[in-house]
Amino acid sequence: MHAFLAKVTTDEMLADLSAREAFGRPAEVWEVANVMLFLASDLSSYMTGEIVSVSSQRA
Repeated sequence: MHAFLAKVTTDEMLADLSAREAFGRPAEVWEVANVMLFLASDLSSYMTGEIVSVSSQRA
C-alpha cells in the first residue's frame, strides 16, 4: 500500500485487492524494500533468473 495508490484507486478496488491478500492486508512499503535490498546484496549472490513475488495475492 502506498499513498499514491490510494489517491488514484477507488475504495472498492482497494478493498478488493486487500480481500485477496493472504495476510489480510496489503504489503507495507518497507516490506517491498526489504526484498529489493536482499536482491541487491551479496546474500542473493547464488540466485539466477528467478522471479520473486512480493505480493501475497491469491487468484
